[in-house]
Amino acid sequence: MITFFAGIFFLASFMHIAVFPRKWLWRLLIGLGMFLLCSGGVSLALGKKGRIIKAVNVVAAACFLIAGIFLPYYQDRVADLFVSVIGDKVKINLYVMNNDYREAHWDVFGAMQPETLVDCAGGVFLTAGALDGDNSEYALEKVKDAIGNVAISDCTSAFAAAQALYANKGMVLVMSEGYESLVKDTPEFEFFDEQTTVIGSYYRTVSTVSQIRETMALTKKPFSIFIGGNDQEGELSVIGRTDVDMLITVNPRSHQISIVSLPRDSYIANPALSSQKDKLTHLGLSGIENTLEGFGDYMNVDIENYVLVNFTTFKQIIDALGGVDVDNPYAFSYFWDSQYVYPQGRIHLDGDAALFYVRERYNLVNGDFDRNMHQQLVMRAIIEKATSREVITHFNELLKALNGTFLTNVSSDAMFALGRMQLEDDIQWNVVNKHISGTTGMEVCASAVGMPLSVVYPDEEEAEHARELIQAVIRGEIISE
Repeated sequence: MITFFAGIFFLASFMHIAVFPRKWLWRLLIGLGMFLLCSGGVSLALGKKGRIIKAVNVVAAACFLIAGIFLPYYQDRVADLFVSVIGDKVKINLYVMNNDYREAHWDVFGAMQPETLVDCAGGVFLTAGALDGDNSEYALEKVKDAIGNVAISDCTSAFAAAQALYANKGMVLVMSEGYESLVKDTPEFEFFDEQTTVIGSYYRTVSTVSQIRETMALTKKPFSIFIGGNDQEGELSVIGRTDVDMLITVNPRSHQISIVSLPRDSYIANPALSSQKDKLTHLGLSGIENTLEGFGDYMNVDIENYVLVNFTTFKQIIDALGGVDVDNPYAFSYFWDSQYVYPQGRIHLDGDAALFYVRERYNLVNGDFDRNMHQQLVMRAIIEKATSREVITHFNELLKALNGTFLTNVSSDAMFALGRMQLEDDIQWNVVNKHISGTTGMEVCASAVGMPLSVVYPDEEEAEHARELIQAVIRGEIISE
């Protein structure tokens, strides 16, 4: 009797797991019914003599109870991942020149670094221009609440504000963290993070792209999802640069996937700045919605969904999957804390090896463009591993790796629907990669007024081919390399 009720409990739990296909329920129902009938019949026939069958029933009841408890537990863990990752915060820092730099330039500063916000109460606070205006205003209101009114100097850009800080024309630079990497892009401020200290930070809530409108949409019609990554570890934000810019278009009916990537420095229109030309990576300084719009306009496709990751996430996902296998086009080496050698051919990569594989550009034949290719190869390997049956054995590690380390607007219901479709049909996806190359040059960018920066002019012929590839996937055509 205990086994019977434990089996019913397990069946009820199974029915409420969104990712399991309905056909599995019927198979389970038949198998469970046959087991309970057989074990019940044998138990009645043997009575007190049936010690072995009783032991089997006890073990089965324990298994049913454990499974019935853990199935909804893991579903809730997955759902919690997606509930907690809608990024709605931007971090605003208060930067001062540190003591090492001040001592080396004592004729300019003549004073040691302020240690706390209170120490800055008589100094001038610099702002990083109109593009960062909302964030600066928010932070300055917090500063006033803490130490009273302060003198403010509005600069024309983040670069102008940094120059003023270095020239001691202001004591504190108020700037959102996303602009730090922008400032460091120039030789003048290459060591900005080493020469400054953050003496305070504030988090401002910003509006974000809402979750997808229709839960089942990802299983019924083609969709595109932007994969953005930054060259940092630690916190993620929906406002900030994206150093990896990848567009994945999926047709769930024809089982076709295209992966298209643009160089981070691609010189394209910035919707937030009257469509003036800017680096693709800078579009994120006006929010993820701006990146989706600008990238989508350039590729002639609507992009509603996004996933943002950084190096912390990347390594953890690869390790949680047990590593990935890629077909490396040619041999090269990477030198950092240790040397990594990547031979030509099929190679297995753990988290660290995969990270160095997608970061290296200096030892590659085509530099940044080949780095984009490597990023696509690893993304393809992740998709293949994540949609294989082998992923079940790594499920717990994968959940731990993903917890709090990515941002997305895709709902857990949509992911459950995709997972159910994969399990239902055992889909073999056809994945085709396209990385767009180009030529380099120097241009003034809309988000960095007055400061010429290195940019990439995307090869328009390759870009048009990528657009055609995406549309072929959307139309349901079978695509090839």
